Amino acid sequence: MHLNEMVSQRFGTGRARSAAVVAALGFAAVLGTAPTAQAGPGCTLTLCSTTVNDSAYGVTAFFNWCRGGDSTGDSTATEPKCASDGVKQKTQNLTARGGHTPYSQDWDAFRVDAGWCYKVKFIRTGQPQFTRTYDRRGTTALWVKVGDNADAHVLDQGTASCP
Repeated sequence: MHLNEMVSQRFGTGRARSAAVVAALGFAAVLGTAPTAQAGPGCTLTLCSTTVNDSAYGVTAFFNWCRGGDSTGDSTATEPKCASDGVKQKTQNLTARGGHTPYSQDWDAFRVDAGWCYKVKFIRTGQPQFTRTYDRRGTTALWVKVGDNADAHVLDQGTASCP
């Protein structure tokens, strides 16, 4: 069994990715080079952005984020429709209680549906985790950025009140 598989089984994929990044950065420090960020259709596991649906309802992930200068957790009310590195925008429906974007691909955003309130935890390797609530009750949908090397976990959703 490989180190990443053992760490994944023990701690989950977010921590396995963190361990892999620490190991890669340590190795790069010895060699004097560091890995570069990836965007587009493929990425290295440690630099991909992913969305995980831990809630009881579905979530829609978006492949491309279409604005520059934004950080993980930033949002826009404008649907991202751009292509990136020649890849057209695509979506993926994430099933309740565990659906997730492919870990070997870089999925940059998810949608908070109109009329819903989402509670989301962001896990970023080497940086503090944070949780944010996106309240779209009584208003339009919102798209949220998931930056490279970040996991967005949709923890809960509701329409009557915010979780």
